[in-house]
Amino acid sequence: MTKPLVISGYALCWNERAFIHDDQGKFYEQFLPGAFVDSIKKRNQTVRYSHFSSLDFASAETGQLTLFEDEKGLSFRIELENNHENRLLYNLVRDGQIRHVSVGFKNAEFKVTKRGRRSFRLIKRAELVEISIVENPAYKTSIVRVGCNNSRLELISKIDKALSR
Repeated sequence: MTKPLVISGYALCWNERAFIHDDQGKFYEQFLPGAFVDSIKKRNQTVRYSHFSSLDFASAETGQLTLFEDEKGLSFRIELENNHENRLLYNLVRDGQIRHVSVGFKNAEFKVTKRGRRSFRLIKRAELVEISIVENPAYKTSIVRVGCNNSRLELISKIDKALSR
């Protein structure tokens, strides 16, 4: 059996503001700590490339994706099967060509405030659907890197894999 390819990082950091421009308009968005704590217990999230549902690489259900909220933000660890397609993604991360992650979520509980002409959306809770490896994230402090040096994530990953069997 070949050794899996491991990448990890932070999908987003708490209290960071991102400028969003989507079908709901232009606004600033920010997640509060604990926003995904209930959602990640469901273990139904996937890992995608650039939010394309046809490009799923791993899932929490299979134990390949481990998610954990800590004091900094939403951390993750991904174990990719060692195959040609996944090695391409892994090498892009290893070589620094792709350095960021984005989150896909739904059913958000949030509060909107106005400051002058600017709207701010503060997200208290949301259902995490996926994390995507991306080139241009909304949350600029998101990061993905090769390997995992987070011992807490490593332990949770082992537990997740045992539970998924």
